[in-house]
Amino acid sequence: MTRISSFQQSQTLLNEMLSSQKKLAEAQRQVSTGHVAEFYKDIHMDVTSLAGAKSLLSRLDQHQVNNSKIISRLASYDQALAGMESTAGDVKTAVMQAVSTASTQGLYETIDGSFETVLNFLNGQNTEGYLFAGSNRDVAPVNITSINDLLTAAEPPTDIFQNNDLKASVRIDENRTLEVGVLAGDIGLEIMTAFQRFAMWKNGIVPTTAPVPTGPSGGLASPLSQEDQDFLVGEISNLEQLLDNISGFRGENGLNQKTLDNTQESLSLQINQAKEFVSNIEDVDAAEAISNLNQRNFALEASYNVLSQINRLSLLNFL
Repeated sequence: MTRISSFQQSQTLLNEMLSSQKKLAEAQRQVSTGHVAEFYKDIHMDVTSLAGAKSLLSRLDQHQVNNSKIISRLASYDQALAGMESTAGDVKTAVMQAVSTASTQGLYETIDGSFETVLNFLNGQNTEGYLFAGSNRDVAPVNITSINDLLTAAEPPTDIFQNNDLKASVRIDENRTLEVGVLAGDIGLEIMTAFQRFAMWKNGIVPTTAPVPTGPSGGLASPLSQEDQDFLVGEISNLEQLLDNISGFRGENGLNQKTLDNTQESLSLQINQAKEFVSNIEDVDAAEAISNLNQRNFALEASYNVLSQINRLSLLNFL
């Protein structure tokens, strides 16, 4: 007599159905989250590489954010240096005109106005504080308010600067540190010395800073005395040298700007590569995930259908 039973077959099909449900749930999770696994234990072979890549990506992102702030600061430096260069050029033009016409009409007014402009640049601020104060960002780097304050300052007027000597240095990427700080005492001493010399000569005082004029001062009255004429001719050379030096500071700052621009481009490439590496480990292929979902959904429906047919079987069918 043949033994007829569907129990074992039903159990096998039931296990297959449960397995199909589990696979379908996993496929649905991958499609909805876009991730290969929910827990690191499920991708344990790649955990070390993934953690390293994510750490690198975080550092690269931070470098890029920091560099963006530094780029803004360097742009402010350039604007201030360009303004100082233009202002010194205006003073030189006014002095040359006074020499050529033997008249000082409007000369000292131009010098006084130029002093105010340069002072404003040296005491310029951004959201972090005073630009040229070194690390002492909450204190104005130049502690005078009027060109006449230079009459009582040291010669040259080193005592008017209260910035410290700590120039800002930044880590621009994984391997390089760049010094980007500009100090008021470095860029401003020469031009403030020029203003001091003009102020002293105007007030009948012979400056002691080189080149020392012969004197006596005629106070820059019109028409110019020979001593005034000689003094102004000497100041033209000083102003030309001053302009060259400011241009040098602008050039150094420009090199830093170019370096940071190139670094930002390099960081963007590295960030994209790191993101792609992380994605290759963590993320599923969207088309493949949807295809798997459809296949597993079909497999589950097939399991339901077969199990349903088995459940409808009866011994009566064989009698």
